[in-house]
Amino acid sequence: MPKVTEEHRQARRRQIAQAALRCFARSGFQQTSMADIIAESGLSAGAIYGHYKSKEELVELAVSIVLDDRFVEVADAGSRDPLPTPGEMVRLLLHGIESQIPDLGLLVQVWGQMPINPRLGEIAERVGARIRRLLTDYLVVWFERRGGFPPAEAAARAAQDATLYMGIVQGYVTQKTIFADFDPETYLAAVDRVGADLHR
Repeated sequence: MPKVTEEHRQARRRQIAQAALRCFARSGFQQTSMADIIAESGLSAGAIYGHYKSKEELVELAVSIVLDDRFVEVADAGSRDPLPTPGEMVRLLLHGIESQIPDLGLLVQVWGQMPINPRLGEIAERVGARIRRLLTDYLVVWFERRGGFPPAEAAARAAQDATLYMGIVQGYVTQKTIFADFDPETYLAAVDRVGADLHR
C-alpha cells in the first residue's frame, strides 16, 4: 500500500473541514450531524473518522485553518513599510476570516453552545489565546516601530491593547450576525478613528 504523505493528510483534513463549515452554515452547528458532513464531503465514513472523531474536533481544525492563514497574512503585513495601522490590521483579519467563513453566524452559534458544551469551551480558550497572540505580536512591532517604545514597554502595551482589539473583532462578528442594518464599513471606519486616537 502506498504511503500517505503528510501533505495529502493535511489536504484531506482541509477538505473535510470545509465541508463541515458549509454544513454548519447551512443547517446550524447543533442540527448538523456527522452523517451530513460525510455526505457533503463526498468521502466515506471511514475516511472522515480516520481524521476526526466529533463535530467539535472539526470546528477546532476549521477555525485553526482560518487562523493559520491569518498568521501568515499578519506576519507579512508586519514586515511592510509603512507598517499597517491597527485599524488596517483589524480589516485584514476580518476580511480574511469572512473569505473562509462567509456566514459569521456560525461563530456566534459555536459561542452560544459553549456554556453547555465543555469541549467547545476548551476549544474557544485555545482559539482565543491564538488570536490574542496574533494581535499582540503585531502590536509589539507597532509600538516599537511607530511609537518608539523600548521592547519591554511595547510588549506590556501590546498585551493590554490586544484584548481590546479582540473585542472589536468579536463585536463585528456579533453585530453583523444579529443586526440587519449593520454597516461593516461604518464600523471599520470607526475602528480606524479609535485606533488613530488610541495610538497617537
